[in-house]
Amino acid sequence: MAGLLMLSTLFASTAALAAPFRCADPEAQAMFELSALKTELMVVATTCDTEKPYNDFITRYRSTLSSNDMAVIRHFTGRDRRAGQRANDTFITNLANARAQEANRVGADFCARNARLFQEVMALPSHAELAPYAAAKDLLPATLGSCASSASAPAPAATRRAAR
Repeated sequence: MAGLLMLSTLFASTAALAAPFRCADPEAQAMFELSALKTELMVVATTCDTEKPYNDFITRYRSTLSSNDMAVIRHFTGRDRRAGQRANDTFITNLANARAQEANRVGADFCARNARLFQEVMALPSHAELAPYAAAKDLLPATLGSCASSASAPAPAATRRAAR
């Protein structure tokens, strides 16, 4: 019985760690998911030598992506511009590192598995479908803590690794 209780506690802990990070504000969640999609496509482009599809994506969705980038910056710079800019830079860097680490973890299959993302995103009928598409891909690592208060920075990757 004690073993069963211990096992169920282990599974509950593992599930909590694996659960996607969720912001209290759905708009903030969508904003960070769109950033994660853009970053994932950038990693695919650089890893898989698919710069043209990435450039096509950026060109097609330029206005939406630019607005989203500005919203992310505002999120982090809301209370303290200087600390917020550092927090934004840390978030973007950690997001890129997390997606690149995933590419390394997957290995040779990464390009085959992710090249279709460009086809899917370019097939969306309008800009309005981009955020829901990004949300469905679940690319935002829970470890980033992107919805932390705007004055606090997400933990650097080295700090998160040390805490595990």
